[in-house]
Amino acid sequence: MKKRRKGLLGLLLAGMLALTACGSGGTADTVVLKIDNHDITKYEYMVYLYTTTQSFVSAAGEDVWNLDFDGQTADELVEERTISTLQSVLAAKEYAAAHDIALTDDQKEEAAAAAKQFLSTVDADALKKMEVDEEKLVPLMEASYLYSLVYDSIASECAVDETDMADYYAEQKDQIRSDYTELKVATILVDDEETANKVAKRAKDGEDFASLFRKYDVDPKAQSGEENGETTMYQSYMLSNFGLTEAPEVGKVVGPIKMDESKYFIIKTLEKTVPTEEEVKEKAETGYKDKIQTEYAEARIGEMVKAQKVEKVKSVWDTLEKFH
Repeated sequence: MKKRRKGLLGLLLAGMLALTACGSGGTADTVVLKIDNHDITKYEYMVYLYTTTQSFVSAAGEDVWNLDFDGQTADELVEERTISTLQSVLAAKEYAAAHDIALTDDQKEEAAAAAKQFLSTVDADALKKMEVDEEKLVPLMEASYLYSLVYDSIASECAVDETDMADYYAEQKDQIRSDYTELKVATILVDDEETANKVAKRAKDGEDFASLFRKYDVDPKAQSGEENGETTMYQSYMLSNFGLTEAPEVGKVVGPIKMDESKYFIIKTLEKTVPTEEEVKEKAETGYKDKIQTEYAEARIGEMVKAQKVEKVKSVWDTLEKFH
């Protein structure tokens, strides 16, 4: 379950960046929301609002605010997700208290260190919309860690049917084998179409790829390394990231591949490593367990959230600022 926990913490920790300083609509300790008999203060809400806002922008770009989500605006959906996240965190706190789940001292120290780190790197404009210090932030960070512990604890209650897991393996093994095939590739990044076409032709004609990389690649970070633009990636990532329908065979050059208005990649496959049947089976079983246990944990937490009563403090709510 560690992988899921890290994923959740990555999302929550990213959101913890937006902290300190005053905004409109009352002080940081002003109550803006009531969940059952719990008061949610302005700074608590704004932290999670920032988190959700950042996740939407990361997923869809700044144009997300112009999109329609089945009749909802992005702002409406962000607000809804922010509140539901707060509800989930609160439900996890109550579950933890009832089931003797608590952070270790090491986890508390990790949360405190994370709070300090993020306070030091948060964007200044976002800081102006909140008023929170390290003392207030640490409990919020601890709450996000505690949520992950509760989530994993609930998920572990879900027994996995061995027959269903075997069926999943039989159905998915070919796709998993393809997805997790490792490709070692060499890449050249150029910033104009004319050069991209020229470099691609020379590479396809058999010219040394490493020499072309050293002469034409425009990525300073890649040029400063010793790999000559070489990297290893899963086949599934290559197909999705570069918009390909199939991975090039070993020795084949593809491109130029246009990534945006000023980025073109030329790619050569150097090595291909197919996972063993044992590795495929292990990934299938892990994937199936995660899928089933995730569905179970989310359903259980969803039931807790559904039972909560949420009430906005309208006099303050309507004055809250956004992060875009």
